[in-house]
Amino acid sequence: MGRYVPKTYNNRRWLRVIFTTIVVVLLTVLILFIALFFGLRSYFLPGEDGTQRLEIPWLMEEQVSPIP
Repeated sequence: MGRYVPKTYNNRRWLRVIFTTIVVVLLTVLILFIALFFGLRSYFLPGEDGTQRLEIPWLMEEQVSPIP
């Protein structure tokens, strides 16, 4: 007769999967935030009132002057 081991491996498997997924998502968001911070640092410009503002060239709208 075999030894009885009640759900030793599968005891808290779903809880472990959910916890691992949350940790991976949080680490991914943190790494993405740090990469964007250092990558976009050259686009931070001082504003008129002394605050910092972010000017990204490919997101700015071009102002077209009307033809006289």
